[in-house]
Parts: sequence; structure tokens; C-alpha cells
Amino acid sequence: MRVNRKALLRGTGRTAAAVAVAAAAAGAVVAGMLATLPSQAVEPPSALVQPAESRQLRVCPGPLLELAGDSADATSTSSVGTAAVAIAADPADAVVDQSPVEAPDNTAADVDGGPVAISAEPGTVAGGMLAGAQAQRASAESLSGLAAAACAEPAAESWLVAGATDVGRSGLVLLTNPGQVASTVDVRVIGETGAVEAPGALGIVVAPGTQRVVSLAGLAPNVRSTVVHVTSAGSPIAASLQHSVVIGLDAAGVELSTPTALPAERQVIPGFTVVDARGVDPQEDHAEGDDHPAVRLYAPGGGEVAAVVRVLDAAGSEVGLVDVSLVDGQVSDVPLGTLAAGRYTVVVEADAPVVAAARSTVQRAGNAPVMADLAWHAATGPLLERAAVAVPQAPSPVLHLANPGAEPVTATVIAGASERELTLEGGTASSLEVQPGERVVLQDVQGLHASLTFGEPEAIAAMPVTPPGPLDAPVRVYPQ
Repeated sequence: MRVNRKALLRGTGRTAAAVAVAAAAAGAVVAGMLATLPSQAVEPPSALVQPAESRQLRVCPGPLLELAGDSADATSTSSVGTAAVAIAADPADAVVDQSPVEAPDNTAADVDGGPVAISAEPGTVAGGMLAGAQAQRASAESLSGLAAAACAEPAAESWLVAGATDVGRSGLVLLTNPGQVASTVDVRVIGETGAVEAPGALGIVVAPGTQRVVSLAGLAPNVRSTVVHVTSAGSPIAASLQHSVVIGLDAAGVELSTPTALPAERQVIPGFTVVDARGVDPQEDHAEGDDHPAVRLYAPGGGEVAAVVRVLDAAGSEVGLVDVSLVDGQVSDVPLGTLAAGRYTVVVEADAPVVAAARSTVQRAGNAPVMADLAWHAATGPLLERAAVAVPQAPSPVLHLANPGAEPVTATVIAGASERELTLEGGTASSLEVQPGERVVLQDVQGLHASLTFGEPEAIAAMPVTPPGPLDAPVRVYPQ
């Protein structure tokens, strides 16, 4: 067969051209895949919206209680004096109502009073800028020490990280319903061996406008390390926990703890105060008792959780570091070692959400020192742009601010008639003395953590400064 050379050449040329085009296209695709494409990110439009103002409400837990004060009724409680309540609001001249809450479980409520609900009508107080606090010094046969507590915003869920029910330790869970409808409350107790079975703690009905008192020992006897999870249906509940200690025949401390920050992978405890140097090595397996600095941790999600506890001084220098492995479903009290007298920030970082609080103590003077009082320092949530702080009538109040972030924050503290500007570098903290009964307003404090501590030679107490709950906090809205 005869071959047409010209046609063959034309066909070969067309084929070569096609191959070349295909190769070029493939090269362009590969080059496009390897090339660095320009990046472009669009921030979705949003707006920070302050919800329509509602009635702001805080609840002060009321006076300290003594169990079995009435010999005819071993389950009764009776108050041992009156708690002094302080209020702070912005503006300062806002009208704030104080309403007593009935305390049928307190046999002395008609004399000493009971819980107090403080409230402000919509439009009278800036959003989230209502605060209350109480303090009381007790000196009774089985109850002695200084206790201070923030007046809490009622919530459907609360975590109380404090207390014990082993020998010489007792606790009372206070459930206050300031609302107008009944609340059904579940109280779940977790200890060092896991969750405690207490069917009587589920479905507790708290009538509107009343406080119920539940013995912690009645729910979980002989537990060294308690965490209490309170949930409610119906009206939200203001929960608190009274923890008291008796050593031998002597009362040796009392504290009134309000809710700690909700579970999170990072918890910050500002203003942790050590009065005098003492401690237990973090590796000690049997660090029992209350008389050493320690942090209490619990991971509610289950499973083994790894955590790191860092103790920082005011300059942000690390003075303590403890690696912790939390056992599935169990509460751990972790000694913080021997710390010099001073004020610290405790930061907990875990690979799963945890709740946390730290304990410190003060000694009674004498040749054979015995614990005189203890304080539970709750983990706190980050503050919003502004905050109001009520300073109760208690000795030597100190306001603590901690900046766990990386960037510096310049905050303004308005205490009474004075105004002070503080710059906190990343990782540092600052403390300043305030006056009992003073109204304090914090400005430009977003992301900071705050607390108040109190003390005298044989007394110590602490209370958190918490941001407002979701009903008072602004909401970021992303339109569709």
C-alpha cells in the first residue's frame, strides 16, 4: 500500500500539536495546584446586642447555720447570728429592692433573719451592674471563723467545689428559690471514690420564695473531698455550701462557698492567699486534713483527664507546677507544695472540662498551732467590659485582678470616691486594698478574673467576683 507522505506529516503535526496542548494544560493544572493562591477571609457581619432589660436579681444565702441546734430535732438547723449585706449598683443612686426570703428550715430565722433577694427593675441599673455580698464572723461552740459570700444570680445549674463530711467536718447545702413558682432540684454529690448514691437528693421541691437546707453528711457521709452539682427545673436556684471544721472539741473554721465557674478546659483562681508558709508535697498520696494549700479538681465528662496546675506570683513567675491525672469520675485534692506567704493566681489547664477551687487556712496562735479558719477560693469566669463589686463588712478586704491572657490590659478601678488605673501585663496579677462596705466599679476589665479576700490574725475568707449570667450579658448576633 502506498503511503501519502504529506497527509502523514499533516496528521503527525496535528497529533504533536494536540499532545503539546494537552501537556501545556496539564502543566498549567499542576502549576495551579502548586502555586500559592491569594487567601481571602470575610468576617461575617455581626452585632453585639444587649437583650431587652429584665429585672436583675441576686440572692444572698443568709446567716451561718448550726446543725441540730434544737435538741428535740436532730435534723433542724438554727442560725448563729446575722450576716451583714452590702450592695453595689451602677448608677450609684439606683433603687435596689431588698426582699427577705423565708427560711422554714432555720429555727432562729425570726430573730437572725434569713436569705435576702436584691433586685432592680428594668432600666434602673446598667446590664450586669448589680452586685451584693455578705459577711459574718461566728464564734460558737461548734462554729467559728469568718465567712464571706457573693450574692449569686439564680441558675438552672451550679457547681459547688468545697466541703467534706469525714470526722470533724460538716456541710450544709443551701437551696434558695427567690422566684414565684416552685423548683424541683437534684443535688448530686461526687467524692474521692466517685458519685455518691443518694436517692433522697433527687426531686427536692423548693417552694417559691423559700430556702431549703440539706445536710451534706445526710447525702454523702464520711467523704473527704466533695463536689456538689445542683440542677433545677422550674424556677432557677441560688445554691451555696457551708463548710465547717471541728478539731477535737474546738471549732476550727467555717466558709460559705457560692458556685464556681462552669466546667472548662482552663480554670483561673485569682487571689489565692497563703497566710504563712506551710504545705504538703504534691506527690504525697495521703495528704489528709485541711491544713495545707490544695486545689480540688473534678472532670464531669468522665474518663481519665490530664491536667497541669500552675501557681503564679503577682509578677507572673511560676512558683509551683503540678501534673495531675484525674481518675475517671473521682474528685482529687491536689496539694500545692510549700508556698511562701503571699497572693497567687492558680491556673488549671486540662485536656477536658474540669471544675476547680483552692483551699487555704490560717493558724491559731500558740506553741502548738491548730487551724483557726479556712477559705475556699472558687475559680472565676472572665469578666465582661465592666463589673460591679460589693465589698461586705469584713476585716481587711483586698481586691485581686488577674490577667491570664497574653496581651496587657489597662483597667480602671473606681472605689468609693477614688479612681485608679492599673495596667496588667499578660500573665500578671494585681491586688489593692478596699474598704469594708465600699462600692467598687471596674471598667475595661474584659478577660480579667477577680476576687475578694478578707482576713485578720485568726480568720480568713474569700469570695469570687463573677460576670453576669446569660440573662444580663450582651449577645453577639449574626444575621442570615
